[in-house]
Amino acid sequence: MTSHKSESRMSKMSESKMSQFPRSTKLSREQQGSRAKSPVFMNLMERMREMPTKIKEAPPKKFGKFGAAMVAGGVGFGWVAFPYILSFAISKMVNLAPGGEIHDIWKDIPQSLDFNFWVWNVTNPMEVQRGAKPVLQEVGPYRYIEWKKKVDLVDNPADDEITYSSLNTWYFQKEKSYPLTGDEIVTIPHLPIMSMLLVAEQDFPPAMLTLLNAAIPKIYGRMDSIFLNIKVRDLLFDGYPIDCTSRDLIGRTVCVAVKANSKPLVKNGRNKYLFSVLGTKNGTPEDVRLTVKKGTMNTFDIGKVVKINGSPLNTVWKDECNVLDGTDATIFPPYRSADNISIVAYATDICRSIRGSYIGEGTYNGVKGHQYVVNLGDMSKNPKDACFCVKKCYKKGTVDLTKCQGAPLIGTLPHFYLADESYLDGVIGLKPEPEKHQITFIMEPITGVPLLARKRFQFNVDMHPVQFVNLTKNLRPTLFPVLWVEEALDLGPELMGFLQARLLTNLTLVDIVKWTLIVVGCGIGIMGLIKHQMEKEQQKKHERGASVSPAPSNASQEQLIGQSAFRSDSEFSFKSNEMLMDPSQLTGMSKTTPPPIIPHPHMPTPPEVFTLERSLQERLSPEVGGIPPVEIPPSRLSIVRDMSPINESSVPGVPSEPNPVSGKSRKSMK
Repeated sequence: MTSHKSESRMSKMSESKMSQFPRSTKLSREQQGSRAKSPVFMNLMERMREMPTKIKEAPPKKFGKFGAAMVAGGVGFGWVAFPYILSFAISKMVNLAPGGEIHDIWKDIPQSLDFNFWVWNVTNPMEVQRGAKPVLQEVGPYRYIEWKKKVDLVDNPADDEITYSSLNTWYFQKEKSYPLTGDEIVTIPHLPIMSMLLVAEQDFPPAMLTLLNAAIPKIYGRMDSIFLNIKVRDLLFDGYPIDCTSRDLIGRTVCVAVKANSKPLVKNGRNKYLFSVLGTKNGTPEDVRLTVKKGTMNTFDIGKVVKINGSPLNTVWKDECNVLDGTDATIFPPYRSADNISIVAYATDICRSIRGSYIGEGTYNGVKGHQYVVNLGDMSKNPKDACFCVKKCYKKGTVDLTKCQGAPLIGTLPHFYLADESYLDGVIGLKPEPEKHQITFIMEPITGVPLLARKRFQFNVDMHPVQFVNLTKNLRPTLFPVLWVEEALDLGPELMGFLQARLLTNLTLVDIVKWTLIVVGCGIGIMGLIKHQMEKEQQKKHERGASVSPAPSNASQEQLIGQSAFRSDSEFSFKSNEMLMDPSQLTGMSKTTPPPIIPHPHMPTPPEVFTLERSLQERLSPEVGGIPPVEIPPSRLSIVRDMSPINESSVPGVPSEPNPVSGKSRKSMK
């Protein structure tokens, strides 16, 4: 059968699909070398080498302006310009226009999905037949891989729509399923009989049930219970035989009714059929045709389901539940944010939309995304879900699939997770766990690409006594689990490479550039502030060193004259080897003009001495209201001419002090 095709064929198909997928290219060494030698690159490198010198020589104000410009550039580029550029680029990339990369990926997904089965084995069938609570054993997982593609595409450019059918193919994975082989025999409710009985109970008069009770032995042979022993592979794909060759009128009538109301039947000869869960769908296009938006006119409409089998409304449910909502679950619009608290997708296998609720951020292979979980709602209490009731409203966490699947199946999450507690109490052996049994997916928010997805669903049958049917008269009313499946997607290397090359690398570079500009700009601004403060402190220090405290107001004129003379004597005496003065410069000098101080050519006068000398002389100048200058006797001029010691006795009020050089008093040096 198709479920057990060879592994070699599988690998070839995988390689052929991967080879069709676009791969990112790298520059050769020669191309990298030519780029490094380009004039633009050399000019850029030269400017970068000159930048430290220019920054060092720049005044503080330029530091501030340059830093502010870098911060503004980082903010403007990262939060204003780039989002606009990115939005434009994504709108051109993320659409289903024929010939585009996204269209090709959406049409024929270049990687397989993991498809796993668990079957519920009834360990006490005869006790259940007499009214006991079922004891169930979980058998699995049986691991398959699933390839998805879309066929019979019809493009409608005028309406920006495309119509298609889905085709799914499953392949058994022997190594991953080991030690299970698919040949294990399990005990489950007899689905063909239960389907026939429940459909007749809902759609036919009670008299029909009497005929069915008589027809069951003619079609299936003598039976002691409503349970069936079957191989797992037959249940899933290969099929359980149903013989409708009976010439009995009742038997033929029942078979006609079964064929008309049961989709899982595959014809296997004249008046012979095979019943299985997925046998009719494996490698065969589905009979449901979806029409979705391509997103070329409006990016946010990409993948949105607008028609089913040519109709804008569904026909399975009642009222507003037939309104089509969400995407086709294989592609989603871009630009998801935390404010988008939910996301909606239409699931063809349950004929309705499901809503994922945002629960926070998730991570897949280092890529951040938004994580969503699915709740099936409560058709018995929530008025918005009441239109999903078919013949009756089941309790919380259920979906009635009778009209959708053509079989009386009730869908829930595995192990009755998030379902009404009465369902879990009706059986023994189930243990719901969120991590194992919830429907969840992580989506990259900018592109809308699913990074990880776990779609889990359990199929149950409503077991209860059916009027006039002997095999069911003692049954305990139970929502009876049959099997559950998990469809798992983990974005593979090829698709991750596509996402990295087209988007994530650019986003990382933009983050690096914008934060580098902001941090460096702030750093340069701080450097300018520090430099300005240092220059300000140096200027204040220079001004403090240039200033001298004014003379006390109560000082007498004689004291000031003596101090001035002493200052002149001591400075000229101490710096006799450092200062030279040409006597000709004193000729014609007014009595009020202080003599200039000429520093020695090889020993510059310290600025403090020069400033103090000049300040004192200016204070003693009559132009500034100071004390009249002292007459400089000829004996003092000899100090400069012959560098002889000063005679302190000629200056009244100057005491004899030791010479700072020789240690002797000035009077003893005469």
